[in-house]
Parts: sequence; structure tokens; C-alpha cells
Amino acid sequence: MNAQQITEKNTDSLYFQGLELYQNKQYQQSLQYTNRGLQLAPEYHDIRILRVRNLWALDSIDQATTDLEFLMQNAQDYPGVRELTVRHTKLLKDPEEALAYLEQLEKTQSLSANMLILKSELLLQNKDKKASREIALDLFNNRELDQNKRYVLQNILKRTIRDEIGVNYQYIYFSDEYNRENWQTISPEFQHYFNSSAVIARVNYTDRGYDQSTLYELESYPVFSNKVYAFLNLGISDGTLYPDLRSSASLFVNIFSIFELETGARLLHFSDEDYYSGILGLTMYKGKFYINTRVFLGPEINDQLTQNYQLNVRYYLNNADNFFFLRLGTGISPDETTIFTQVQENPSLEAYYSNLGLNFTIGPHHIFQVGGGYLFEDITSNRQGDQFIGNVGYRYRF
Repeated sequence: MNAQQITEKNTDSLYFQGLELYQNKQYQQSLQYTNRGLQLAPEYHDIRILRVRNLWALDSIDQATTDLEFLMQNAQDYPGVRELTVRHTKLLKDPEEALAYLEQLEKTQSLSANMLILKSELLLQNKDKKASREIALDLFNNRELDQNKRYVLQNILKRTIRDEIGVNYQYIYFSDEYNRENWQTISPEFQHYFNSSAVIARVNYTDRGYDQSTLYELESYPVFSNKVYAFLNLGISDGTLYPDLRSSASLFVNIFSIFELETGARLLHFSDEDYYSGILGLTMYKGKFYINTRVFLGPEINDQLTQNYQLNVRYYLNNADNFFFLRLGTGISPDETTIFTQVQENPSLEAYYSNLGLNFTIGPHHIFQVGGGYLFEDITSNRQGDQFIGNVGYRYRF
């Protein structure tokens, strides 16, 4: 059937017959009805949208581009048009071509949040991390962004960083009940991104007055997709204050574009024993809030199953690098490398802690963090103690 054979019918009839053919995967026949419909009514946007879908199905991407440019110039607020444009951009196989298409659209109208996110991703694919990060940071400041968009932006921002050097200092003050000197730990680190995956080398040096020790760590965050990434950590020490060997692994999966599920395990190897822990975590973004809960179960020491429960909250300010943070919890997790050795000494201890702080930037390269915490725990069955913990950190991003 050619266009001349299609009888003169009203455009609604042409649209619905074309739609039925499209739904039956008869794309070429449907395309002929949409062509005739647009000859009769060029402003019939639903027919033009249907023609775009037929052209996609027939792999005629370039022809669909012309129709989409018409829609964006004349009907950009018509239902479905912006979403159609985002999908069409993703179908353009060459990232440079897709980026050029978006930039051409941007000359005549403002891009939606979805289009800007896509532009940021395309800039990242084209190795322009600086421009990609500027767009992502600006979008992250939008209070009306939903959880899914914030999650995507977080992943983009992680991938725009190339290198960081930093140092963190922790001071722990013990109340008189402990009868021990205060502890200090300093941790310099270097972070490098290989494409989307971060690798961190860190050295932790701790001084407890009666002894000193160093823990060397290698950490990685491999990214498998926009919805799946992992955390891996391996550490070794001389075994005097830290474990001889510690290893950690977690897998993070985005669920329903709202939640992020974490599951993983931890191993602490001391000269005389191995300790294993399992972890489950759940994270969601709500407006400018990041809300995370984590549960550590294990290790089992002297027939006592150690347990740690955490609530972590962030409130973002003007972008992803500026936020207040709060942690509340019970027990001590195996990720607390400096203080977990206390669990060895008394596995049945009860501990309650809180930590509050601020992460902030000065300019595009300098990131600071200050925080303070309080921990109350059983020292023995009839004696309790207080710990006051201070942290300061600095990172230089380049």
C-alpha cells in the first residue's frame, strides 16, 4: 500500500489506524498512515509522535531527528515530547552526535532535568568531566528533584573526579574510668578514578600512648552500571593494635529507582583468630536528605554474637559535597578500625554512640570535614565509661 492508496479519511481515523498497525508491529504500513496524516494536518502532534516511533522501529534514526526538532520548536510542552527527545538522544549511537543534538536543541529552548542529566552523562562519555560535573552539581541543588534523579546525579558526580589527596585526624578522649591515655590516629590517602571506578590507597597510623601501629589499606569502588556498584577493601598491619589482615566487600543495588540495597561481609584476621561479620544496609534519598540504615551481625566471640545497628543521615546544602551528617548507633562495627579492638576485650559490652558533623567545600578543589562524637559503653559488668571523639579532615580534588 502506498500513500495514494490510502483513502481520504479524517486525520483522527488515520491516526488510530496507524496506531493499531504500530501496536501490531506493522511499522512500514503504520508509517504510511502517519505520512498521509501529516500531509493533511502538519500540526497533529500525536501523529508526528507516532511517526517518530515508527521510524525508531525501522532504524531510521536520522529521519526521526527532523520530526523531533519540529516538535521541540513548536510543541515542546506537549505531553510526551520531552521524554521522547530524551529517548531519541539515547538512541543516537555516537556520543558526540547525541551531544551535538542536545546542544542544538538548547539554542532554541531550555532543557528539562532529564535532558540535562543526559547531557551530563554524554559529556562524561566525551571525556569532558569538568563540564559534566558543573551541570550535575547545578542540578543537584534543585529541591524538586526526585530520588531517582538524585541517585543518578550522585553516580555521575563520583565519576567526574579524577584524583584526590587527603588526610584525616581523629582524637579520642577517654574518661577517668578507663585509666588509659587518649588515642590519636592520622590517615593520609590518595584516590584515583579509572573511568568510573575509584581506587584509594590509605595509611592509618595510631598512637595509643602505650604502643603505636600502622594499617595499610587499598580500597576500591568498582561501578558496573548506573544501578550496581561495589565496595572492596583490603588492609594489612603489623598486628599489634590493628588486625593482621582485614578485608571487606559489599554490593550495592538500586531497587525500584528509590532504594539502594547493600549486602556484604567483613573479615578481621588476628594472629590467633578470625572474625567474620555480615552486613545489610538500605539507603534512600528523600528531597535533600540521604537516609541510610545498616546492620552488622558478628563476629561471634566467646559465644557472644556482636551486633551493630546504625542510622546515618545527611542533609545536603547547595550541592553533593556540602552537607550536615549525623550517625546514631549501638554496638561497634568492624568498619571502625581504630576502636573495634575494644570488642575483642569485652564482646558482651553495650555501646551507644552519636556523631555529628559538616562536610563543606571552599572553591572547586578544597573539601573539609569537621565532626564530633560521643560514645557511652560498658567497660565491665559494673563500670561504664565515656569517650569523646573529634575528627577533622581535608581533601584536595584535582
